[in-house]
Amino acid sequence: MKALLLVGASLLALTAPVAHAQMQTSPGSGGIAEPRQTSPGDYLVFFAFDSAQLDADARQTVARAAEAYRRTGEAQQITATGHTDTSGSAEYNLGLSQRRAEAVANELIRLGVPAADIVTVGRGEEDLLVPTADGVREPRNRRVEIVVPQPAPAPVAAPQPPPAPEPEPEYDAFTFALGPVYGHNFGETDGEGDRTQNDLAGAELTFRILPGFLGGVSLKQMGLWSFNGIDDGLTGRSVASLDFAPDLGIVRPTLAINGGGVYGKGVQDGFVAGPEIRLDIAPFGGFNIGLKVAYDYQFRNADWDAGILWAGLDLGLRF
Repeated sequence: MKALLLVGASLLALTAPVAHAQMQTSPGSGGIAEPRQTSPGDYLVFFAFDSAQLDADARQTVARAAEAYRRTGEAQQITATGHTDTSGSAEYNLGLSQRRAEAVANELIRLGVPAADIVTVGRGEEDLLVPTADGVREPRNRRVEIVVPQPAPAPVAAPQPPPAPEPEPEYDAFTFALGPVYGHNFGETDGEGDRTQNDLAGAELTFRILPGFLGGVSLKQMGLWSFNGIDDGLTGRSVASLDFAPDLGIVRPTLAINGGGVYGKGVQDGFVAGPEIRLDIAPFGGFNIGLKVAYDYQFRNADWDAGILWAGLDLGLRF
């Protein structure tokens, strides 16, 4: 019996160092996890058991965090939050976590980050990365989390609908106008064939059709009284015209070519043709005021100066 006990004790003594060595190299021992970046602006560096010293890999990760700080315009604060595993007392681990955070802060300062832009926080055993029981050495819990605030992404502009096509300008298509008119006839003859002159006064009714920007067609009818001549009395003039009338808003200048005839007392019946210049003004609504001057060449007279000179005023409605 004593021999069996001695053999068992010997075997236990031989296996104890191997078991101890396995515990030191297990995941819960003093190894260091590999540092990494978890997301844009978030970095993790890890520490050996009961240590606040940065190794070479950890320093490279801190350098990447400092570079990210510079890319953000150096206008944000970096937060370094230290953590420990659950091995040791909570009070001791709280101080150790603060020392680890300060070690990262000192490295950031060495790399050019202003100390005023660094905030250090010690969390001790709180907020474990890998949940463990108390007293467990877990390398992934011995860490400092470095957070570099990232600029807010630029708002994505909502797609804008294509601009609506410009509406076609609307022009008043028609005008009825009525107004006084006066004419002087340079080329009349008396009953004996002698050349004479006379005057004509009355009113003109005008209907204008303006189908587009440049103008259109007008129909005009005058009712006149001839006086200061040999054969005074009622006279008429009926013409049509082609109008060039660009619309400039409330103003419409017009150049027209009239063609038609005159008839009645004080004139010899015959064909006439000639130019007309008119200025129409629409001060409000569709109301229209027009001033015009025209000259009729009388085909029965050979001389160009033996025509009729007209002047008139139109009061009309455009619609």
